[in-house]
Amino acid sequence: MTAEVAYQFRNAHEELERAMADYLAISRGSHLYADAEAHAAAEERAWERMMTLRDRADAAAAI
Repeated sequence: MTAEVAYQFRNAHEELERAMADYLAISRGSHLYADAEAHAAAEERAWERMMTLRDRADAAAAI
């Protein structure tokens, strides 16, 4: 099951809040990764997801 299927949100703001929490957890959890490169890659993916969802939430708020 992928993250896209595992979570269903009622609105873009809730989805953004989850992405922010995920990013913070990854950022603070460097000790959970095999090495610094794996942590950096995970953090980059989480950041990109959070920025995409921020743009989506902003667009939804503008409607």
